[in-house]
Amino acid sequence: METADRTQPAELEAKTTRLQEKIVQLRGQMRRLEQIKEELKTQPDGQLSLSDPDARSMATSGRGSGMVGYNVQVAVDARHHLIVAHAVTNSGHDRAQLSPMAQAARDAMGKSRLKAIADRGYYSGLQIKACADAGIAAILPKTTTSSARFHGRFDRADWRFTECGSN
Repeated sequence: METADRTQPAELEAKTTRLQEKIVQLRGQMRRLEQIKEELKTQPDGQLSLSDPDARSMATSGRGSGMVGYNVQVAVDARHHLIVAHAVTNSGHDRAQLSPMAQAARDAMGKSRLKAIADRGYYSGLQIKACADAGIAAILPKTTTSSARFHGRFDRADWRFTECGSN
């Protein structure tokens, strides 16, 4: 029995060698992660993309979801269907993009006044006011903030309120 305890089978030696190699690899990964952790501390927004240094995490429409990337903005001339202005941002939503894009489009087309049409994702009172102050008429639907319609129920827009007179 003492002889058997002192000699290890070949498969046990191979397994021990593989485990030791894995430990060395894991220690190397831990060192790399520590370096990344230190580099992350130097980033002003607390984000670091290893594949694209300029990309940032942006929220998407799903709750708690997001993606690392860019938000591309484009303004199109409605008459000629040509792109007149574009921008790339790291903001995950469009709410702060209406006024800058509308002004860029107005400037690119050499107009003093402009009518900008956008979807509800751009709705922001501050942005609409900034457009008005710049001589841009912003036309866009108000956002829907109620989750009732999403859940198949009536929301505020489905109701009409009238005053009833007393008889």
